Amino acid sequence: MRKINLFLVALVGATTFSLTSCTDECKDVVCNNGGTCVEGVCECADNYFGDACDVECVNGTFSGTACDCEAGYEGDACSIESREDMIASYAVTDNCSASGQDNYEVSVTAGSASADVIRISNFWAIFVNSVEATVDGDNITIAEQEPDSDGWKVSGSGTFNGDAGTMSWNYSVIDPDGNVDACTATWTKQ
Repeated sequence: MRKINLFLVALVGATTFSLTSCTDECKDVVCNNGGTCVEGVCECADNYFGDACDVECVNGTFSGTACDCEAGYEGDACSIESREDMIASYAVTDNCSASGQDNYEVSVTAGSASADVIRISNFWAIFVNSVEATVDGDNITIAEQEPDSDGWKVSGSGTFNGDAGTMSWNYSVIDPDGNVDACTATWTKQ
């Protein structure tokens, strides 16, 4: 009788062990966009992330912990253009070393070259053609350029404050004789 009891205990233990070890950890796990469940966790295909692989790193590359965004994009999935909130009309107040103070309006539009470029019309209230600037997050850079091809050049940098709807600038305009007009400016969204 004792042998039968030990046999039954061993049989029940082996059955319980085999039933619990066959549990499918991926049974109720859904992995989207080509993801695969491994031990109850989704392993996502390239450029997808999230518990169910439901988020795509749209304009960048997923590096295992976050999206590394291409120039001009930001956000968890690199789906937001950095320049998006900057596109508007602005009231400008300039203070320049040679030309003094001036008030005028500019218009900021999306540049066509890439998602990190903006175009500024009526810059310095003089340039006929748009000035192009590069956006990197809230930082804006105007590489030296001659918008009107007439010897007048501009370069500088600025920062965008989305909460306040303003841009702060430091820039220089150089005339054809090499004279520099150093300016600071505040632009306020209209």
